[in-house]
Amino acid sequence: MPERALLAPSAFFQLTDAVLKRAGRQPLDPDGPQRRIVAVNPRDRVLQILAGPGSGKTEMLVWRILYELLVCGSNAETLLVTTFTRKAATELEVRLVERCDAVLEEAHRVGVAVDDPHVHDVRVGTLHSLCDALLREFDSHYSESGTQLMDEHETTVRLARDYRFQLGYSSANAAPRAGNLVIDTDEVAALFRPPWEGDRWPSNDMQRVELLKAALAQHTETWMPRCAADGTLNGIEAVAPAAAGVTDALETLYSRWVDYLDENSVIDFTTIQQRFLERQGAVLSELRHVFVDEFQDTNPVQFAIHVGWLAGPGTRLTVVGDDDQSIYRFRGSDIACFQGLELECAKLGLEFRLEKLEHNYRSTNAIVAFSEAFRTNSVLQMVSMPKHIEAAADAPEGQPVRLLTGDWSQLCDVVAAELLAASPSPEATLVPDAAVLMFSTSEKNTRQRLSPAWQMRTALEDRRLRVFNARNKTAGEADSPVHDLLALLSYLIDPVRTIRLPGKTRAVQVCASHQDRSRRPYAEAAEPKYASLAHSRFQTRFRKAGGSSLDNPPPERAELLEFIDNIRQELVRAASATSDRRRLTLSALVARLMSYRYFRRCGYTPQLFRQALFTALLEANVAPTRRSMRSLDQPMRPALDANGKVEWPQQYWDFLRVMGTMLESTSLDDEEVEAFSENAIAMLTFHQAKGLEFDHVYVAATGRNVMPANALRTALFSGKGVPYVVTDGQAETTDQEILRLAAADREREVYVAFTRAKQHLTILLDSSHSRTELRTLNPALSAIFEQLPASPHPLDPSVTVKAFPHTVLGGSR
Repeated sequence: MPERALLAPSAFFQLTDAVLKRAGRQPLDPDGPQRRIVAVNPRDRVLQILAGPGSGKTEMLVWRILYELLVCGSNAETLLVTTFTRKAATELEVRLVERCDAVLEEAHRVGVAVDDPHVHDVRVGTLHSLCDALLREFDSHYSESGTQLMDEHETTVRLARDYRFQLGYSSANAAPRAGNLVIDTDEVAALFRPPWEGDRWPSNDMQRVELLKAALAQHTETWMPRCAADGTLNGIEAVAPAAAGVTDALETLYSRWVDYLDENSVIDFTTIQQRFLERQGAVLSELRHVFVDEFQDTNPVQFAIHVGWLAGPGTRLTVVGDDDQSIYRFRGSDIACFQGLELECAKLGLEFRLEKLEHNYRSTNAIVAFSEAFRTNSVLQMVSMPKHIEAAADAPEGQPVRLLTGDWSQLCDVVAAELLAASPSPEATLVPDAAVLMFSTSEKNTRQRLSPAWQMRTALEDRRLRVFNARNKTAGEADSPVHDLLALLSYLIDPVRTIRLPGKTRAVQVCASHQDRSRRPYAEAAEPKYASLAHSRFQTRFRKAGGSSLDNPPPERAELLEFIDNIRQELVRAASATSDRRRLTLSALVARLMSYRYFRRCGYTPQLFRQALFTALLEANVAPTRRSMRSLDQPMRPALDANGKVEWPQQYWDFLRVMGTMLESTSLDDEEVEAFSENAIAMLTFHQAKGLEFDHVYVAATGRNVMPANALRTALFSGKGVPYVVTDGQAETTDQEILRLAAADREREVYVAFTRAKQHLTILLDSSHSRTELRTLNPALSAIFEQLPASPHPLDPSVTVKAFPHTVLGGSR
């Protein structure tokens, strides 16, 4: 096979600069770090790129990949690129193809000979998907077993359905099992309890599943790579006598979970990392250069995988990230992985090179200066790797960064008025490139007050501005297709009836899964072996909508209920007639339901994609994996028992139990459909905003308390015995290092939010709000704004404005 025509380094950089100029970007600075980063030196084994916000890290990564292909002559299939999300993988792959095509076109135009490197063959994806693909290609045992990678929905469903039996958990008054030590021990649960949950968490199936899944992930991703080899106990045991034996319990749970996965030829996102680490040797000879994006969000098992690549002869590793943007400790990442790479390379005797990208090409001078002032006034100055971010040489000065203080409802109105004024069209048919960033964008309301996110969205929509909030947490609430479709399936299997029982003066509700067992004999369906009443609450809300009674639902709903009654009768008749070959599957029934006008009328709105969300949840509940729909294609075959009651197979009761508990106990997000985010003001959490940028950014809820549980959990599962106590269900410690790490985690979230802004940045504060994070300003922000003069906002004098730099006071934009 003839050798490929390659480029000389000088020719490569000439072509690169020409392509960048044609794309409207600055060429690579010959005197700065950019060309050093792009060039793959012969002695390079490990390159770590410390890249500040807006510094063009993706562009540098793409050009370094192309240098490896076009100058070094590596085959495309020997290069592997990992990203944090599927969306990031797609964007990087598109950029890589576009830049490669542009280089080849420019080379042809100027008469430079170079062969096509087949850039489409570069392996790009999330680490989970790449582990799956590599094992499938190079590990015969994995491929021959037919193992399939599950998504998060199916993992949750399988745990909910089987954790008591497969892993081992006993209900009250029964002998405790391995799962009880993890779930029922306050010192363990407090490390994983969400800060908004009370001290009775976990109190139902889905909360127990949430705790088990998180504990197993932390055990697999942190304890196993750091402690398993030398048998170091989990640090919890050193400081919490009630948790004695938790290390062995977690090992037992992990072993049982792996056995369960192997028996069913499936694997989850957490376990596949450990499985790949064990079998990585089968792949090492196939790869020449591994590139890791967002390396600051690496967890210990991923760190072990990436360092493991270096066991391959001559395999290179390039990682890029920013420790100031590491915000996923709550998912198991540990900033110590990013900051400790140089030390690890020294231990292994490997050449290491650190380069920095410190120019922000995204934001104005004012925003960059403000972001640096925030870093300087926060704990990040002490715990981060040294760097100094500056605006690009041609960056505009820009408007001052503002702090708006007032009542939350007034702040919402001011934000809406400003964005309406900034709209490209008077009728707001086009909206400005803008985002409102909050620690939480849940729109779920409570009895005490309206959700702040709901108030903000309402204020924006009242001005006819389109808004998209995928994390509204309302996708499963009443009147959503997710809610109503489960209600109808609940009615099919376990219809709730109102009857007058003997000796009772008034009618009561009965169903086969009722918690009052004395009512079950009067139900239409036969009593199941295991059941839950959660699903029936969806059914009764659906039938009693708008103040109707259970037996007299609204007309458009009565039509659907009558259809379900007919389906139930036909299913029983068809199942009892041996000659009747008619069949109806669960998926076909849902498809028929969604053909009714009640569901079709939603049009192209989020409601439509909530129907798609229900289908995804349905598949996760009944399918062996999301890739195989065999269970959805099995005909439903209820029968009549000796008492004339409808008898359903246990799998349908399991479906109602898991699905009902999931929807009742889990706040569901909308599907993230890009078409809905186009020409819409984005409402995002700080974590969602990572990797995005907007002209206008409003940031609220910067003042949440320091929550040490995540940093504490990392230390304990790394075998460190850090003392802590449990107060009102939350883990608390006085350990200064843990508190410093937890404070840094909080500041990084806020820093990520600020650095999304390109032209305008505004911070919102309601100093009298009931929520701490809204009424309190982040301490580093207080240090910046407390001495600055205030002025009334021109649109609402009750809202005050402070501006940084204070030489120019902000007003209406």
